[in-house]
Amino acid sequence: MKHYKQRGIARALVLSLGLSATVTACGASDADQVPDVVCGTPVSPDLTRPLLPSTEDLTEWSRVDRQEAISAPCTLLSNGDPVLELRFYWSMDAPNMAERSRYDSFFRNVAEWRPIKLGNEAIVGTNGSIVSGPCESGRNKHFTLEMHLPKAKITDYGLRKDIEKFMRAYYPGTLKTLSCQ
Repeated sequence: MKHYKQRGIARALVLSLGLSATVTACGASDADQVPDVVCGTPVSPDLTRPLLPSTEDLTEWSRVDRQEAISAPCTLLSNGDPVLELRFYWSMDAPNMAERSRYDSFFRNVAEWRPIKLGNEAIVGTNGSIVSGPCESGRNKHFTLEMHLPKAKITDYGLRKDIEKFMRAYYPGTLKTLSCQ
């Protein structure tokens, strides 16, 4: 009889340890959640996650004012370090990327870039992307979105596909939030 009691106590102990480990594991994953809205634009976490070197303690810092159409940055930070930078630009004229030199400072945050078909003009690189198109808002006629991954290795050519997928969803989603005319 004593043997059965010890076995029951041992099982209860193992079960309670297993439950506490599960709770701890769930708690850890909750801290690493990727948001479904980044800088005011809804986007699938499945598209954002591959771009982030870390998802620990994600916070957002933004100076973007969509109503005023004022050019500004928005940054996603992990443990206080920038992991995804977005820059929102409104202007009277299109940036005319095709007319610029590949070495123009306009492209400084996008390494190893190539053109893609998105918006009116777009490029995607190994550490970022720039997309531009019409968006009439007050006195401005164009909107340009620049995305930069400050922790990305510029030789990581595999990241280019993930950047392009993200921008193909994020740019049109952002235009919807801007109420372009």
